[in-house]
Amino acid sequence: MFRRIFFDELDPLEFIASPVLLSHYDEKALAEGELLPNRKSSKLWLLPVLVALLFVSVIAISLGFAFSRSIAISVSISGPKITSNFADPCLIEVDGKYYAFATNKFVTSRSGQVNIQIAASDDLKAWSLTGKDALPKAGEWAAGDYIWAPDVVQLDDESFVMYYSARHAVARDYHCVGGATSKNIEGPYTPLPNPLVCPLSQGGAIDPDGFKDVDGSRYLVYKVDGNSLNGHTHTENPTPLMLQAVDSKDGITFIGEPTKLLDHEETDGPLIEAPSLTRVSGKGSIGDIYVLFFSSNVFTSRYYDVSYATSIKGIKGPYTKTTKPLLRTGDGNGSLFGPGGLDIGLDGKTVVFHSGFGGTSITRGMWTGVISVD
Repeated sequence: MFRRIFFDELDPLEFIASPVLLSHYDEKALAEGELLPNRKSSKLWLLPVLVALLFVSVIAISLGFAFSRSIAISVSISGPKITSNFADPCLIEVDGKYYAFATNKFVTSRSGQVNIQIAASDDLKAWSLTGKDALPKAGEWAAGDYIWAPDVVQLDDESFVMYYSARHAVARDYHCVGGATSKNIEGPYTPLPNPLVCPLSQGGAIDPDGFKDVDGSRYLVYKVDGNSLNGHTHTENPTPLMLQAVDSKDGITFIGEPTKLLDHEETDGPLIEAPSLTRVSGKGSIGDIYVLFFSSNVFTSRYYDVSYATSIKGIKGPYTKTTKPLLRTGDGNGSLFGPGGLDIGLDGKTVVFHSGFGGTSITRGMWTGVISVD
């Protein structure tokens, strides 16, 4: 005969979790009340609570596993396609032809510089410099030199907006982000009189990148150039990558306040920069994923690289960094030195980026590549 057992003698969690325990009591014993709650001090009310907690825990673990999954991105590269200085390139396709725009080039002297270089290709394989200056004059707010990292987007009315960064005319230690417009892809682009982004107290802003989402909404991503303050503050400053919604019709009217997407960590060195945003299809139960490419460390060093972070919860993040750079010194059979400034095309696959040669970043030519998502 089974002795009478009260629930007070059992650990409720053990009672739920161990079917073996219940097997010690036959149905008859249960039916005859041999397994009964202590009427003076019953813990029976804990059972449904613990069942609910266990259920929630299982769901949370499952969701946590799914949300922690991340895609793996690889890239096959080709180049160099341009062997002269063509740093911080951007890529755009117009009417079946490809164009790349890049940071200023000093021709013979600073007074003879090309502010924004242009290269063109019919097939992404053979590239040639056009010799034109897409932005002969920067905005009135700019000093007119050190014009960096352009990005060009085509609006729905088929006109073009160029985002660029230039040295401020008054606060000459810092850059700000400007805008310019043109009816033609090769320009010349007419600059806006005022900067689009100019947080001088935070070190200014550089490296703008335009992004059009699948629903037609448009955004501007840029870097707050906090490391330009480091020499003044004698401390390491934030260099966040920011997301700003813009009017989908003109690409330059801001909507709301910017959102911080990412900032540098110890493994990134003193900064992250050169953001480029895209959206790719997820795998399995995961929907579309936003991928934020960026560079870390100092562009003149061998540690400069291209990395990325992903968000499965929307364009505003949070973004999770990959643990391994996409491109770094030594890649490309040892030919790359300090690769960076990657920009991805609207197809979500084709990329351009710059890299040094022969163990130095004195000359940063342009390479192309195609990414794969696993």
